[in-house]
Amino acid sequence: MDRKRLGNVQQTDLTEGRINDDFLFWLKTSGPNWLLAVLIVACVVMGWNWWKNRSAQARDLAWAELDAADIPSALKDVAVKHAGVNAVASFALLNAGDRYLQSVVTGQRFDREATAPDAQLTPELRLEWLNDADALYADVIKNAHASSGSTGRSFEISALFGRAAVAESKGDVAAAKLNLEEAQKIAGTSYPWLAGQAKARIDTLGIISSPYPIPAAPIAQTINPAVIPAGASTSDAEAMRLLLGDVAKTAGKPAADPAPAPTAPAPTPAPAPAP
Repeated sequence: MDRKRLGNVQQTDLTEGRINDDFLFWLKTSGPNWLLAVLIVACVVMGWNWWKNRSAQARDLAWAELDAADIPSALKDVAVKHAGVNAVASFALLNAGDRYLQSVVTGQRFDREATAPDAQLTPELRLEWLNDADALYADVIKNAHASSGSTGRSFEISALFGRAAVAESKGDVAAAKLNLEEAQKIAGTSYPWLAGQAKARIDTLGIISSPYPIPAAPIAQTINPAVIPAGASTSDAEAMRLLLGDVAKTAGKPAADPAPAPTAPAPTPAPAPAP
């Protein structure tokens, strides 16, 4: 029994030694190649995770800066800085154009306090900001053509609506109609509510080209101009003339015949004296 057990132990030792020798031989021949492959895979996984984290951080930063930007110059800087991050550039350019257009519609400068003496837009600045808004909308359309998918089409439709509004503000009805027709065509059946809105705006363009006739103020030759306050605006003076004209018309009508005065009753004759 002792010899048999001793033989088994020796056989086990030989087997383990042979395994160790085979493993060491594998390490010397194929081990470095496998170890290099494992290291490459680990580096690829780590690099992919780093890139995903970096892209997420860049995307979060771009949207945060877009949300913080309020004036067109800041929005244009965001569009240039984050041109390749999602649709941040198109959003920024579209918001900048809307900011210019909103100031033109309200007549209030966005870079001035409401109580500032130069808070109101001048005709020159109004035209300049309309041109700037139109250029920004054109850039949005250019970016939409360079991209693909429904997002690009939605940005293009919004920019076409903006260019139509700019054309309407300039009184260019033909250009406004072309932009609205293009927006309606792109919207098609994908965005039926936008197509309907474009059609509704096209139908109302006639109001701009042919405004409703305003009746001329009646000419009252008997009106004394001195009754109109000095420094009154054109609209106030016209309203005053209309009011005074109505008064003059009323005053110029022939007076109605006065009602006949009631006749006094005939006096009762006194009785004759008795004889």
